[in-house]
Amino acid sequence: MKNKFLNTPKLKFLYSLLLFQMATFTFFRLIFLAFFHREISASNTAYIGHALYLGFKFDLRLAMILLVPAIVFINLPMKTFSKIRINNIFYTILFGLISFLYVTDAGYFGYLKSRLNATVIQFLKNPAISFEMVRETYPWPLLLLIIVGFTVLAYFIMSRFVTPLLETWHAGTKKDKVISITSFFLIFALGIYGSSKWYPLRWSEAFASPDPFTSNLALNPVLYVADTYNFRVSDYDEEKVHQAYPVVATFLGIDKNSPNYDEKHLNFIREYPGNPERQKQHPNVVVIIMESMGYYKTGLGGSKVNPTPNLDKLASESLLFTKYYTPTVATARSLFAAVTSLPDISKVQTGSRNPFVVNQHSSIGELKGYEKYYFLGGSANWGNIRGVLSYNIPGLHIYEEGSYKSKRVDVWGISDLNLFKESMGVFNERDLSKPFFALIQSSGFHRPYTIPTDNDSFKALTTKDISEKEIRDYGFDSMAEFNAMRLQDYALGKFFEMARKSSWYENTIFFVFGDHSLPNNGAQNLQDWERNISNGYHVPLVIHSPKYIKAGVETKIASEMDVMPTAAALAGVPYKTRSFGRDLFNPALDQYRAAFSYNWSAPFHLSLLDNEFYFEYIPYNGQGKLIHHTAPNPNEDVKTQFPDKYREMETLSKGLYESAKYLLHHNPHLY
Repeated sequence: MKNKFLNTPKLKFLYSLLLFQMATFTFFRLIFLAFFHREISASNTAYIGHALYLGFKFDLRLAMILLVPAIVFINLPMKTFSKIRINNIFYTILFGLISFLYVTDAGYFGYLKSRLNATVIQFLKNPAISFEMVRETYPWPLLLLIIVGFTVLAYFIMSRFVTPLLETWHAGTKKDKVISITSFFLIFALGIYGSSKWYPLRWSEAFASPDPFTSNLALNPVLYVADTYNFRVSDYDEEKVHQAYPVVATFLGIDKNSPNYDEKHLNFIREYPGNPERQKQHPNVVVIIMESMGYYKTGLGGSKVNPTPNLDKLASESLLFTKYYTPTVATARSLFAAVTSLPDISKVQTGSRNPFVVNQHSSIGELKGYEKYYFLGGSANWGNIRGVLSYNIPGLHIYEEGSYKSKRVDVWGISDLNLFKESMGVFNERDLSKPFFALIQSSGFHRPYTIPTDNDSFKALTTKDISEKEIRDYGFDSMAEFNAMRLQDYALGKFFEMARKSSWYENTIFFVFGDHSLPNNGAQNLQDWERNISNGYHVPLVIHSPKYIKAGVETKIASEMDVMPTAAALAGVPYKTRSFGRDLFNPALDQYRAAFSYNWSAPFHLSLLDNEFYFEYIPYNGQGKLIHHTAPNPNEDVKTQFPDKYREMETLSKGLYESAKYLLHHNPHLY
């Protein structure tokens, strides 16, 4: 085996350099653990081993990346002596810089309890002050000596044990050489990718632990600087948040006379008492997020091609919210909003991909004593959503691709039908003495619109059953899309068919809603004024619980951000929140309800919808419009007829926008 993998001087050198790097990074990680051992407590000891394992994978990725210069150098058309010299000089300097970064990382963590990240760049704007702070705070001569000492040691190891391997004699057949080189590049690719699953290793896996120290222990500071580079500058304007506070606080229900009203410290926290009688009953909560289920595409929204018979039937037995809106389009942003009750207003990438906003309070965390589950057919590394979920929902059990017996059908993992069946199996086999919370996220109604063969009695329709013109008239752009939505609805129907037979069904509150809508393609069951919101934000919300919720139709304005506070309130638990979410059953908040949304793609715009008016505003050019959607002519811009209403909605929209940007960075756990 030795000849197969190490049968050339170049490969001996590269493997030795890789080993040296891994030994170095592991040493630094263990030193970090030892130096900050006081951060270890009984509550986080169980996470240490997994953090070190993840850290090894991050270190391996960095080591592989740093092999690239060596691969280039050893293949330059020059003498071996010159190659050795170049590698010695380059990697001595590189390891010196790396030791500097690791020493800086230790100081950074000691100061801010966070691993080194791209925000360190801001300190370079005032180098004199920053250096003075370092000089007065840390034993910098000792630290400098450590860096120099390690740099010298790196040169000694490189020149004595690593680069001399380029001069070693080798023998072997051409076949052996091909095998060894191919094996190396396979190992190289796997090290970079960092995972055997569909999605690569991402920083969010470090935050799968709810414990801050072990999450930080898993990170590699060099890679983390790169991961956070695009997010190094926060785009909120605190002065604008202060200006907007009175309007936003009033909208959120913070009484000016209450101790929580604090514009100076930008306090948005509200506290709500529980319902002791309801809490004694320990109702389960199941939240089902349906992929791309726009309201206009359903029978509930006026579609005449019967795409959602099961949802329609469920709604007739439940409380249906007909004016329910997500903050924006895109599944990752929608899930972020559902979990945190804040709009993912991020412009660079989604909030779930931003390491600086991973710490978010969620009303789900208020469900003390509940078993908590998340089910997704694919990988939770999608959109880096794992970090947002695991870090903010203590004790969450994640079921994803690789957790199921069912086979993967396409890029989105197992089918929705099997996802619901697998989740049902978990619910029925759990400890029935404990209440549970579950978040089930479907993904089948998504390109490539796969219709698996394993789909029970579902039958896909063809143009013999319904014409393409009919489905296009109601917003479907193809028969494949139409059937995919029908299959998603079929899976939902099967889930409730199974649930009704379970022992836990009666004491469960179900929330079913779409994560966002899709382009309406000129659907004829829409008015012109509502096409923008139907393109992205208008989705159905069904709350089903015959024991606790009376069936009917609710026309009050509701937002996806309201779901989790409403779930906590219906479960009877006391909870705190500083988010935009408001309990949909709290009459004190019914005085004024409005749904805030935004379009993050061009042209970026804000919108606000209440029971009478729809407001839309484009910040970059200052253009806005106001629609009186309950008037005889709902497509007319009436901002000149209602100037006060226009200013009122403009002020609130801008205030919510500025406050959302601020709260994304200031919404840590309250539990």
